[in-house]
Amino acid sequence: MADAKEMLLAQLSDPGAKAKIAAQLGGYIRDRLREASYTERVLPPQTVDRSQCQVSVNHDALVKIEYLEPKSRAMVVTFRGEPRTQFIRGEKVEVPFITIMSDMFQKPEQEFLAYAFPIGKVIEQNAVRDIGEVQDREFTLHIESACQALQTEANGGAVTSLNATGIAAGSVVEHSVVKGELARVASDDDATVRPIQRPDIVALMKLLDRNRLESDLILLTTPDWDDILQWTVEDQGDKIQSETVVNGWKYNLLLGKRYVRTIKTDILRPGNVYAFTSPDFLGRFYILNNIKFYIDKVINLIKFVAWKDVGMSIINIAAVRKLELYSGDATSNDADAILTSVTPVGEEDMGAENNRAAQRQFFPTVVSF
Repeated sequence: MADAKEMLLAQLSDPGAKAKIAAQLGGYIRDRLREASYTERVLPPQTVDRSQCQVSVNHDALVKIEYLEPKSRAMVVTFRGEPRTQFIRGEKVEVPFITIMSDMFQKPEQEFLAYAFPIGKVIEQNAVRDIGEVQDREFTLHIESACQALQTEANGGAVTSLNATGIAAGSVVEHSVVKGELARVASDDDATVRPIQRPDIVALMKLLDRNRLESDLILLTTPDWDDILQWTVEDQGDKIQSETVVNGWKYNLLLGKRYVRTIKTDILRPGNVYAFTSPDFLGRFYILNNIKFYIDKVINLIKFVAWKDVGMSIINIAAVRKLELYSGDATSNDADAILTSVTPVGEEDMGAENNRAAQRQFFPTVVSF
């Protein structure tokens, strides 16, 4: 292991070798990021280059112009009648690009050699996962904004608290966000996540299906998915019930829909389930510069950083709907003071450690012999 690290350090002194190493590392981490990000499973990315982009009139950055489907209609006329005249307009929107970058990691050469495992490689892999998590966080904020915008519109243009109390009083319309069966009859308005029920998924799909759209994919957390394994024989039938007891849920579809589940519960918080149409109706996800890796050695200090340039936009906000499995209010009103518990954590708070080794909490702890 030490020989491999010494070889890497020697290569970092050669400018040509540095570029080659960076390219090799970039090739490796692209594969890991593609697997890690749930955004890319909901909105498959498309690679673009400079020639396909334009400079925005609002700022000094590149954007991708996306055209919307033109409006059209037909009508019945008499033999002597004429159709209405409509001027064709090509509606379009800008898809802006952002850069997601890891920390600039650095370590002295002497300390780099002190580790019995390739610490640089581990950090490279983790940096890629970090980029994927920030990408997923941005996407989650976008889809939540889309759902809340339609919900506000349906309630007369005012942000209206959506909780069990409001539903019972009939003071709020569930247009783009719907509460789960157990959440809507809860006695308290809180952030407690109730188990997902089969009718909950049907109600979520109907939010799209009743508006001349078709639900295609469901996004949920693994803890919420685990509750599906508690469905009874009345929900699943004898055959599936017996299979799930032994093997868990092994099907690629859930109630006829594709699904994506994630363990990133600090980003997509438990109790939030989203349904999407197919990507053609939803929006766009572009990659301007796929993930790149820079590595350098300045005197005895080794530095490396990874970054990626992406553009994502929920263009048709009606193409995503939300199911909430908690009874409290998750609008910007935050009537029940639960918003921080049901929305993504801040970037600085992402990736919290599970181990407590830094606090000397590991067992057995040897103090003396």
